[in-house]
Amino acid sequence: MDSERSITSQRLQTCLAEARQLSSIGNGTYNNLVDSLRRSIAATKYYAGIAGQLSGNTQDTITPLYQYKINDTCNTISQSLLAELKKGDLLK
Repeated sequence: MDSERSITSQRLQTCLAEARQLSSIGNGTYNNLVDSLRRSIAATKYYAGIAGQLSGNTQDTITPLYQYKINDTCNTISQSLLAELKKGDLLK
C-alpha cells in the first residue's frame, strides 16, 4: 500500500510539474486546465479528510471518481504539453 501511495505521489508531482511548464509556455491558453487540476486536488484533499466518516459503499464509489478526475486532467495536461513541445516554437 505504501509503494502504491508513493507511485501516486510521484505521478501527482510529475503532473504538477507539467502543469507549471504548460502554464509558462502556453501564454494563458491552459489556465483553465491548470485551474481545474488545482480544484480537483483541493476537492480530493477535502474528501480524504472526511472519507473515514463515510460508509464503505460511498467510499467505494467516490474514491475512484476523484482518482479519475485527477488522472484525466493530468493526462490532458501531459498531452497538451507534448503538443506544445512538438510545435517547437516555445521561445518567442
